[in-house]
This record gives sequence, C-alpha cells and structure tokens, in this order.
Amino acid sequence: MGQLFLVYFEGAEFSSALEEMIRDYHVGGLIFYSIAGNIQTLPQVAQLIAAAQAQALVPLWIAIDQEGGPVVRLTEGVTVFPSAMAVAAAGSLTKAEAMTRAVGTELRSLGFNLNFAPVVDVNSNPHNPIIGIRAFGSDPKQVTDYGLALWRGYRQAGILCTPKHFPGHGDTDIDSHLGLPRVDRPLEALQTTELRPFQALIQAGAEAVMTAHVVMPALGSVRPATLAPEVVSGWLRQRLGFQGLVLTDSLTMGAIARTYGIPEAAELAFRAGADVLLFGADPGFTPAIQKEAYAHLLREFRAGRLSVEQLDQSVERILALKRRYRLGSPCPPFPPSTLESHQALARQIAQDSITLVRGSLPPLAPDPLLITPVPLLGELLQKACPAAQVFSIPLDPTPEQQRIAQEGAQRAAQVLVGSLETWRHPAQRLLLGSLPPEKVIGLALGSPYDAFALPQIPVYLACYGTTPVSLQALLQVLLGQIRAQGRLPVGSHLEGSWSR
Repeated sequence: MGQLFLVYFEGAEFSSALEEMIRDYHVGGLIFYSIAGNIQTLPQVAQLIAAAQAQALVPLWIAIDQEGGPVVRLTEGVTVFPSAMAVAAAGSLTKAEAMTRAVGTELRSLGFNLNFAPVVDVNSNPHNPIIGIRAFGSDPKQVTDYGLALWRGYRQAGILCTPKHFPGHGDTDIDSHLGLPRVDRPLEALQTTELRPFQALIQAGAEAVMTAHVVMPALGSVRPATLAPEVVSGWLRQRLGFQGLVLTDSLTMGAIARTYGIPEAAELAFRAGADVLLFGADPGFTPAIQKEAYAHLLREFRAGRLSVEQLDQSVERILALKRRYRLGSPCPPFPPSTLESHQALARQIAQDSITLVRGSLPPLAPDPLLITPVPLLGELLQKACPAAQVFSIPLDPTPEQQRIAQEGAQRAAQVLVGSLETWRHPAQRLLLGSLPPEKVIGLALGSPYDAFALPQIPVYLACYGTTPVSLQALLQVLLGQIRAQGRLPVGSHLEGSWSR
C-alpha cells in the first residue's frame, strides 16, 4: 500500500525519519522542496537522493516542481527557464521541446525521475491568482500545442512528467493552495477549452496526469476533481480513455485541508480513482499527517471497505512505469558545455518572448527613472545605465510612497514603470495610472493583463515573469540591443475584463 504514497520530508540529510518512511512504510516516492530544507547544493541533493534510493526495496519516485518561471525549486547550478507564457510568446515549438529536454537532462543527472509539469491549464480568467503566466495562454489550441511539445521533451530526457491540473485550473479566481475554487462553465465550454489539452496529450500517449482541487459541477460532481469518482474514473478514465498514472495534487493544500480531513481526503482520492497520493510541504502540516493517512487507509483496507483489487491495479501501474523509466539506475552526468548550451537556450527564449503589447518604443533616455516592485530589475538597469534612478516600491505602495514616486516622475524626462499583478494591488494600479502618460513606458513584469489594466499608458512591454533571463532580455529591448518580437499569448478580447 505504501507505493500509493508520494511524501515530503524535512531536512537536507538522510535522517532516521526519512529512513523510517522508506524502510517501514515502503513509500512510493519523495518530493523535494526548498522550503522543507531539502535543497542546499546540487551535490547535497544528489547525495541525498542516492542515499534514499539505496534504502528502498522498490526504487523511489524522486519528484520536484521544476516548471520554469515562477515555480522552480532548484535555482543554483541549473538552468532556470522563463515562464510557460513567455515560452508561448517566443513562438517556437522546437525551442519549447528542447527546453524540457534540457530540464529533464539536468534533473536526471541529480537523480530526479518525476517532474510535476507541464501546466496545460487554459488561462481564460485574467484574475486567476495561481495559474497566470504558468499557463501557455488563453487559447486552447496554443496550450495544447505547447503542452505536447514540452511532454515530448521530457519523454526524450527520460523524465516522467505530469500534465496538470486535470480537468483544468485556468478559469478559477481562487488559489487552491488557500481555498476551494469552483468553475461553473457549461459542459460544452469545458470540453472545448479545459479538457482539450488533456485529451490531446492522452491520445499522444501521456503516461501520467495530475488532478486539480477544483469543483466543476458540469462534470457531475459537487466535490473537487481530485476526490470525485465522476471526474477521475468517469471523465478521465472512461470518457477520455486514460490508462496511465493518476496523481493527486498535494492533499495538504487549503482546498482539501480546509474542507476535508487529510486522512479522509486520501481515502476519497483513492476511491475516486487516484493511483498516487501526493503530500506536499504546505503550511500548517508536518510529515506526521502522512502516517495518519497511511494508518487510516490501512484500517479501511483491513476492514474490507476499500477495494484490494483497485489497490492491485494502482500498484501494477506504478511498478510498470517505474520499470519503464528504469528507476534506481545510475544517473547520467552531463558536461559543463551542455549546461552552457541550456543556458544559451534559456536566454534565446527569453529574448524572443519580449512583447510590445502596444505603442512604439522610444529610445531609452540617458537618465530614466524606474519605478519597480522588483529590485533585481533596478540593479540590472543601473549596471547598464549608471545615470538611471531607481525607486523601489512594494506591491501596494503607501500614500507617502505614491507621493514620492509621483514627484520623481514629474522631474524625470522618461519614466519606466514595472507592474506586477496590478488587479490584485489597487494602490499600485492607482500610482501607475496617475503618472504623466507622455513620459511613461509600462513594463508588465508578470501577467500581460497589466497592460490592459492601465490603458492610459501608451507604450507597454511584457516579459512574462521576473526570472533573471526574462528581466535581462527586457533590459536588452529597452537598451535597443534586440527587438521586441514576442507574440501576445492571451486574447485581446479580455482587455475590458481586467478591473474588479
């Protein structure tokens, strides 16, 4: 039964608590988090993975969230690629596939064999607080095409990936880490939008899918998809014909933890048809909750209330994939020159992604004023343009900070304003909208929807995230070193829907 459990642990060394999970509970896998102290250096990570695998009777899934953009756990000594939306804006499926081949190669060299990516949610809601630039955009075909490209890259690298979050998290306005989202779209809309990328990936041969903690009544359930047999067994297995591995999103996320008990949720997820129960390092829980869930399921099996036949089917799927991906085999190293080529690819994708959303970009003034909530952008600008002035603001600047920024803008010849999710930060939007528009160049540092939120700013660039390569590429465009050639991956029809 332990093969159903993919668990998190605390610390950077192989501890007695981790040994117990592997030796006594025979867990199926481990997930690594920086916030749990698992990641310090690459050699430490590789040694920890090797020690864990050496103790396992059945080789372990060694999993991580390494999507690129805002969701990465490894940041030093590896290639950190731009966000999914930046990849789509760059416009090359070939480079997208090469990207995940690179990510997979680097992960495998450390001992990882499972990456919780790619995100194939269609971000049709501009106010989505958790998907946004993690998605390839708002067009189902575009999301499908890029999802397939990334899946192919992971497969070539020998990494199992998990297209997520089935049946779709792109139209939500609640972060499922914090609460339970609900999507009330009609069935036809779900089939043509949310379900379309998953259907294509299943038909192409995807071997694993991660579920979403999202309620979709049109699919026949009042429970979140992760816990709904109507969604997992009904839609995913029967209607879409998926025969691969079904993994839950973390059962300790707020959408589940605040609505159901964790052990009870583990039971419901298994009953719904999940093969792998994921427990993440979410706030408010310790690894002890995983033991409680294990004990709960064991009691239910022994009492005959859970199906042993279903358990056998899940374990067979797990073991078959572990054999196919040769878990436990030696990790293939890669030379430094390979890392250099990966980093060059990341820079190229970032450069290709920078999008001029509207207007005509003027030359950069010798002494521009930058108002930004992202300090790294200010550091990069001052290195390239020592006469530049930088005023750092929080996401919600105080009235005094707004006054200082407005006075600085009145004196400056040119004002660069970095925006970051302004629809969630009204004080930031108020400040940026109050600046003299004839002087201003808007810089959407996250979601490009900021450009729609501030129509009074005549020139707007988008870089789709604050990953260093994306900020460096944005600066290159401002300096006139490269041209903004990205394509906006979200529909302009959403321009009027930004404000709330």
